[in-house]
Amino acid sequence: MKPATILQLVLTAAALLCAATLHARNVRPARYYVAENGDDAAKGSMRRPFRTINRALQEAGAGDTVFVRGGTYREQVEFPASGRADARIVLKAYPGERAVISGEGLGVEVRTDMLLIRGRSHITVEGLEIAGLETSEAGREANGIVIEAGSTDITLRGNHIHSIRNTARRETYPSAHAILVIGNTEQAVTRIAVEGNRIHDCVTGTSEAVTINGYVDGFRIEGNEIFRCSNIAIDAAGGYAANGNPGLNYARNGTISRNTIYDIDNELGQLKENCGAIAIYADGARHIVIERNRIHRCDRGIGIVSETDAYPTVGCIVRNNIVTGCRRTGIYMGGYLDYSGGGTERCAIVNNTLVGNNRVRGAFGETEGELRLTENCRDNIVANNLVCATSADDIFVHKYTATGRGNRFVRNLYSGPAGWLWQQRDGKPLRSIEAWREASGDDAEAIYIPDPIFGFEPELGSDFTPAGEAVAAEGVLLDGGTNGERDFAGNLRTGGGYIAIGALQPKEDVLR
Repeated sequence: MKPATILQLVLTAAALLCAATLHARNVRPARYYVAENGDDAAKGSMRRPFRTINRALQEAGAGDTVFVRGGTYREQVEFPASGRADARIVLKAYPGERAVISGEGLGVEVRTDMLLIRGRSHITVEGLEIAGLETSEAGREANGIVIEAGSTDITLRGNHIHSIRNTARRETYPSAHAILVIGNTEQAVTRIAVEGNRIHDCVTGTSEAVTINGYVDGFRIEGNEIFRCSNIAIDAAGGYAANGNPGLNYARNGTISRNTIYDIDNELGQLKENCGAIAIYADGARHIVIERNRIHRCDRGIGIVSETDAYPTVGCIVRNNIVTGCRRTGIYMGGYLDYSGGGTERCAIVNNTLVGNNRVRGAFGETEGELRLTENCRDNIVANNLVCATSADDIFVHKYTATGRGNRFVRNLYSGPAGWLWQQRDGKPLRSIEAWREASGDDAEAIYIPDPIFGFEPELGSDFTPAGEAVAAEGVLLDGGTNGERDFAGNLRTGGGYIAIGALQPKEDVLR
């Protein structure tokens, strides 16, 4: 028999590879089941389920689904494999059943994660309840779900995460997270979706309920409900100890949208009497869009700030949000006073509605204001915002210092008995729109309505559609789609042939 030619060998290898590929595509995705009465020596079928989630994940490959039946599972879960772009690995609660991964009684080490995705890709976690991990010891970190080490294309959908608590003393810088996404390698964590989750009753110490930190490039935090947590609900961060490469060490290119956040309160944690708990925070991050969120009764609403000298917050847009009833400021930017040289650059605060915030004094005994600018704000725009004050003690806009440059105020609507403070930490407010324009040198087209257009105590379900004189208040259309395509309620932003001031676009029949 003649030896095979090189061409024959190549053709044979190609045929075998093609056959293997076709076979892989024709293999039916497997379903594995986990139940409290299961056995890890079983097959993992519906009738013979596994006992632990980790055992099922050992079997799961690309395209497979692991169903967790109702019950409580006291284990730390880690994904040992990745899916494929066309064939995800899915871990989910069995439909209609309550599957709980519980940390009750589990000792918390230096860092303890209830569910870990490390360096994996194409994974979905859906419908699970993760709860009950607690510590009071210094030097420990308690986490619900962690995504890290270059993981890609991860979706966390419809999970219920609560009672993740670190109650150690505040001087020890206690840390806990319901969800932590951390880019801690040279490869970016990317294509992350955190959507439709319910997160509550977490004590996070000096950390946050949902944290996006370090080299995370491309994420969506969308449609979540977060309530009764301490310190911060959602944080996109940069400049901390997440990544050893300073050029990579910040979150970027993400959206935080359509979340409902309320009762974020430092009285629930170690930072009592601080009133600094924040609903949404971009701190040292870049190119984050924060839009169409509903925020109510938090210590503070939305911050696009910087706490670190080398990491200004850059290129962020805060638009079409409704922020009400917060104890301190509604929306703010800049570096912290007497703390750091960080600042806020080339950001936009546009088409938001703020009502009845700013109810207690700030850290220096001052009135913070509905809109607040502190240190090193550069080349930012504040436009088309509807700011309604319900008290004469309120402040529409408070710019604390003379630092920064190039900030523009365009066509904002101010309603109610409040005033303005310009380039001073505290003092006697400006009480007329003319005085505000003269002091700021800007906001020439601002509108002032002396009576509050929303003459009621704001609640989560209140209607903040422009009323009275404010209905016909027309905003400005900014370049590059800065206003966004849709208003808070999902209506086209330019309905009725014009763009309204505030987060809600009146319907055409209201305008006639």
